[in-house]
Order: sequence, then C-alpha cells, then structure tokens
Amino acid sequence: AAEADAAFPRALLAAPGNELLERLELLLEPGLRERDRLVHTHLAAADPVPSHRAVLTAVRERDAPRAQLAMLELLAKASDDFGLIEPHLKGAPEVPAARS
Repeated sequence: AAEADAAFPRALLAAPGNELLERLELLLEPGLRERDRLVHTHLAAADPVPSHRAVLTAVRERDAPRAQLAMLELLAKASDDFGLIEPHLKGAPEVPAARS
C-alpha cells in the first residue's frame, strides 16, 4: 500500500509530459514517503487504490470537476489518517492547523 501511495502522485505528475511537473515530484516525494511511513506504521491504513482509481478514472475521462473532487477526497483521507496517528507522535513538532 505504501508503494502505491508513493507511485500514484509520481505517475500523475509525469502524465502530461511536462518536465517542470515531473521535477515537482522531487519536492513532494520525501514528505509523502514520511507520511506513508507514519500512517502504515501506526494504522491499519485503508487500501489507497480505490481512491487513486477514482482520480485516475476522472482524469482519463477528462472530467476535471470529478477529478478535482476525487483528489480533494483523497487529500481529506490523508489528512484524516494523519490526525489518527498524531497522538502516537510523542515529541514530534506540532503541526500548525490548516488555514481556511
């Protein structure tokens, strides 16, 4: 599951063939890997494939509103997962609340 979580954003960034987007993965991957390490160490994390599939299907069908909604749901799930493990992170720096 952790490898699927890491491979999915890499594939999305590479799909348009835009070198700038592909290089963005270099900035994102370390944070995503650490998040995955924490989540998969402390939780019986849900299978990420269905969430990834919802995004991928919408992108393939060129349905931008549905892709955006699916991605927002995926990000909300990631945030929820982190909220569940936060109590297990003794001594970890406090994560500031997201601004609305």
